[in-house]
Amino acid sequence: MKWVLGILAFVIIIGAAGAIKIYTDTKSAIQSTYKQVKHKDIRKGAAADVTAGDPFSVLILGVDTGEYGRTYQGRSDTIMVAAVSKDKTSLVSIPRDTKVAISGHGENNKINAAYAYGGVSGAINTLQNYLDVPIDHYIKLNMRGLVQLSEAVGPITVDNDLDFTNLGYHFKKGKVTIDKNNILAYTRMRYEDPRGDYGRQLRQRVVTIALVHKLATIDNLSKYKQILNAVSANMTTDLTFSEIKSLVTEYKGADDNIQQVQLQGTGKMIDGVSYEVVSQASLNKVQTELKDTLKIK
Repeated sequence: MKWVLGILAFVIIIGAAGAIKIYTDTKSAIQSTYKQVKHKDIRKGAAADVTAGDPFSVLILGVDTGEYGRTYQGRSDTIMVAAVSKDKTSLVSIPRDTKVAISGHGENNKINAAYAYGGVSGAINTLQNYLDVPIDHYIKLNMRGLVQLSEAVGPITVDNDLDFTNLGYHFKKGKVTIDKNNILAYTRMRYEDPRGDYGRQLRQRVVTIALVHKLATIDNLSKYKQILNAVSANMTTDLTFSEIKSLVTEYKGADDNIQQVQLQGTGKMIDGVSYEVVSQASLNKVQTELKDTLKIK
């Protein structure tokens, strides 16, 4: 009995030490990604408190750097706004060619230029003005981060609604496996899609949701370090470690109820430049969805 109790005590101590190591490594990795940016605060009243479970919004930017030798500022290839409450997430895709006004740059601009002109703060200010909702936080990930995160998490399976080939990879219609080798080929293709960038945005939402679900189910401790390395090297955010912990504990229902929303426009040439022009009716529909989830008027 003494031997049994001794072995159990040893296992418990080792397990606790491992848990502490994971906790401290995670905290260190998340803190290394933290980067606060200055932007306009358009919230009426108190700021959203993520640690208290308040509804909040986050801008998700996927920038076209980190691979193919791209080291410059770049543009935001992927633009999504997520409104998150305790029981729901509204995930809105914004076409990168959406025509918007950008402060200091006139009325005729593509929305992905907001990041190129003013970085994350420029993108936040432009989207707040356009969507008429506060943007509380941001997450920015480059292409290399997506590849490394896919490698760490492992293959995911998604429903593919279009048969196509891109960058030497063929994706049949139906269930397909996405991994570190083909994730960029799958999420960045638009020229072979009759829907153009809208098809690409759909694939990006599907992959994002699948990665989130896979991350939530990982129980292999050997993978956590690889995941943290991918995140810390390629991501920046203004979410603190305490706020990210609260996402796990306070917003469990948000992961189970994700509403995908597409901001829809019409292609138009203006002064020789192709834009996606969004009707007021389409914009109002998206604004209402976000405001309902954020519980604001």
